[in-house]
Amino acid sequence: MLLEVKNLNIEFYDTDPPEKAVKGISFSMEQGEILGIVGESGSGKTQTALSILQLLKSNSGISSGEILFKGKNLAGLSGRELQKIRGKEISMIFQEPMTSLNPVLTVGRQVEEGLKLHGEGFSKEQRKAKALDALGEAGLPDPEGIYGKYPHQLSGGMRQRVMIAAALVTEPELLIADEPTTALDVTVQAQILELLKEINAKHGTSILFISHDLAVIRKLCGRVLVMNQGVVVEEGEVSRVFDHPQKDYTKKLLAAIPDRRRSLRKRRRSQ
Repeated sequence: MLLEVKNLNIEFYDTDPPEKAVKGISFSMEQGEILGIVGESGSGKTQTALSILQLLKSNSGISSGEILFKGKNLAGLSGRELQKIRGKEISMIFQEPMTSLNPVLTVGRQVEEGLKLHGEGFSKEQRKAKALDALGEAGLPDPEGIYGKYPHQLSGGMRQRVMIAAALVTEPELLIADEPTTALDVTVQAQILELLKEINAKHGTSILFISHDLAVIRKLCGRVLVMNQGVVVEEGEVSRVFDHPQKDYTKKLLAAIPDRRRSLRKRRRSQ
């Protein structure tokens, strides 16, 4: 088992009493699996993802539970111990690349950052070569030219590919993707999803994919957790959960998906 989350509880401490954001959830991931977590805003899915690498904000934290990565409890590690895992064995792609990328550093320097932190023994030339390879694998045209550009010189889709390249350059075993396609148009979104599938197939990289978009989850993931108000209300194979939901909340989420054919029928009846 690559990842096991056991009875995880996360609280915000700036209220009295503390507000529970995640309430005793448990799940696991196998090596090479693509697991989705879906739910409305505020359901606790992003807090769950951030807790794996201890990236929660200062006003929140894990109150109890375990996060086992290859048998090691990440929740019990010091900052120095976690730093050896962050960006090397586990990488993360954030939702908005424009705010996640540093505007005053070139793309190349930012993609190489993980190699500087974890790639002991790499020369400057070797770091650049690996960064160019990662940019190319992320589907960016002219990696050499993009290497020297700044984030504001790239489109939103290209910036997201840079984030993926930076996450992949250290060849992590687990990739956490927190709504990486939310700010993209549907065409670029489809390209990013296809890229993630290719990465999973080629390298066996496990992907924990966070989204509020059920259609995206259906396209990418093999298994899904449905979260509501900090708890997992349903989980299972994507085909089973989406085609034969057991819980009312899941049924309501699915019913809220826009249906073009249903809309056309309603419009014709109203004419």
